[in-house]
Amino acid sequence: MARALNKMTKGGVGYKRPPEIEACIEVALGQALDEQLRRAPINDPTHRDYMPTECLLHLVREARITGNKRSVDRLLPSLLNRCERRLKRTIPDSWPDAEGLREELLQLFCELLARAGTNHDATALDIFECKFNKGLATLRYKRLRKDANRTKRFVHLRDEKDEDGQPIDPDETLTRLSRAARTPASQEDFVYLGEILEALKTLPEAQRRAVDLCCLQGYAPASEDPEEITAATICGVSGTAIRKNLRKAAEKLKKQRGA
Repeated sequence: MARALNKMTKGGVGYKRPPEIEACIEVALGQALDEQLRRAPINDPTHRDYMPTECLLHLVREARITGNKRSVDRLLPSLLNRCERRLKRTIPDSWPDAEGLREELLQLFCELLARAGTNHDATALDIFECKFNKGLATLRYKRLRKDANRTKRFVHLRDEKDEDGQPIDPDETLTRLSRAARTPASQEDFVYLGEILEALKTLPEAQRRAVDLCCLQGYAPASEDPEEITAATICGVSGTAIRKNLRKAAEKLKKQRGA
């Protein structure tokens, strides 16, 4: 049986893995290392022997806790390979220092993994065992938030107007997203970030890009200073286009969350 998670929500409820992940872990724990190693490199989720990354992480984490160095050494490369693949999908080459950011986030994940089986293990990896991609996304946004706090670049979208002079985000959907991405994470903000990140996937690319640059990375939509790097200069469009995409994104996200 899989070791229980220890992390608690702000309301005092313990974290729980999805039932399908619990079932996969149960099967994998009953398999010999050779069989685990055969399954670990399979990256196609539709493959009959695919092992979810949450399950693979549990195997590595459990091996560290129990001192099974052989299992750790042989399973870890497949786990890190999946991390790298995910980071390449979520941090495109067009980002400034994309490769450096990917390497930094991979190192942060390795540091969390290294705590397993020590007095400093705490609960840092519990969210990864519930939803691995959300765990990586949290590392990413904490890193971007740290950078944004240092440079004070984040935009207050409630002060931004569209081409018709109307507030871009009157219901503050995007303003709250920006605030959650730059302030110390609470359980409420964590849940909100997860929900919005899923919803962003349904937006057209131009709208998603505008939200990413302005709300998560902290770039201004546009600037009168021709030397300033903004969402408009990065995308090669006008500030009006960026603001239009932000307004449309806010409207769609509001409708989705109100549905």
